[in-house]
Amino acid sequence: MSQYKHLFFDLDNTLWNFTENARSALFDVYTTYNLNRYYPEFDSYFNQFEENNVALWRLYGADKITKEFLNTERFLAPLRKFGILNEPLARAMSTFYLEQCCEKTAVMPNTFSTLDYLKPHYDLYIISNGFKEVQYKKLKKSGLSGYFNKIFLSEEVGHHKPKPEFFAHMFSVSNAQKKDSLVIGDNFEADIEGAMNFGIDQVYYSADSSQTLIKQPTYTIHNLSELCSFL
Repeated sequence: MSQYKHLFFDLDNTLWNFTENARSALFDVYTTYNLNRYYPEFDSYFNQFEENNVALWRLYGADKITKEFLNTERFLAPLRKFGILNEPLARAMSTFYLEQCCEKTAVMPNTFSTLDYLKPHYDLYIISNGFKEVQYKKLKKSGLSGYFNKIFLSEEVGHHKPKPEFFAHMFSVSNAQKKDSLVIGDNFEADIEGAMNFGIDQVYYSADSSQTLIKQPTYTIHNLSELCSFL
């Protein structure tokens, strides 16, 4: 019998396939706004966007930039290379991109079968740094909403993962205890180190089986179905 009662899942690239869905949404932006005028190949645009996006999300997670700046800058930066400084255009592209993301429904392998197995035995929660106007829609559209007792979003909590205030809030609301809780996520810094530093057991969902880790999580999996072997 598992010692755990409360399972806290990250959303993006843990359950909802962010890599596939975001790429598809960005391709919609690329075609709708005729960005082949500047980037003849979608991959070149995608790589430029992704480089900026990753850096901006790190700054956002550290509270160094606003959500509004992130959303505008990640679309403005690839255009700026061509002398285009049209912020209203970048904001329109961002709005369209987020709308398209909400329509995408790809999930990680074995998501539904794993949740079906876990739901009767555990209280399940979502913990995410994603934007609130997007995450709820993504959960509903992809059929994930009904599995979870509570959704914890950093915008609503007032703190981002991996800050201890985020984890303290989720415990105060869920009435869970550290000893019977497990955090499951793909982001080592936000999910795993955040939980580790707060004294919660963790499951690192790693897509790279050859990855070398300096700190060892409580568990490491490479497919969600592996949760069923110890929960």
